[in-house]
Amino acid sequence: MMSLEGFGFDPPAGFRTEEVTIGLRMGLPGSGPQPSLMVQSKAARQGVTLETLVSETMTELAQTVANIKNLTNGAMTFADGGKGAVLAYNFPTHVGDMRQYFVMRIEGGRQCNITLTLPQAALTDSNAASFMKAIASLKAV
Repeated sequence: MMSLEGFGFDPPAGFRTEEVTIGLRMGLPGSGPQPSLMVQSKAARQGVTLETLVSETMTELAQTVANIKNLTNGAMTFADGGKGAVLAYNFPTHVGDMRQYFVMRIEGGRQCNITLTLPQAALTDSNAASFMKAIASLKAV
């Protein structure tokens, strides 16, 4: 039995989880842009390194996100000591600039991506620290 936020599901025999995506949003619907958090776990490409993923992702972002600004990357250490990378950038929308953090980690043949998006105007040192602490709680199990 798989648990899916208020639902249970029994997949047919022989099926296994390949990819899981969870979307979370802060605030009330219809109240304007609010912080959102997407967490995705999937099989990592055979032999891929974190450095390769960072390079490929930065190239893809630069080519696909219109008017991307302030694209940076840095190392990320998770609460369990695991290593990852965080990319950060801004992009304009019709409701103002958004700030996005894209975190990647590879562990045990799996890749986990976490995407945090929030209005640039709503970003403070305090909530940024809180969000990054939550992201850093990702651990290998």
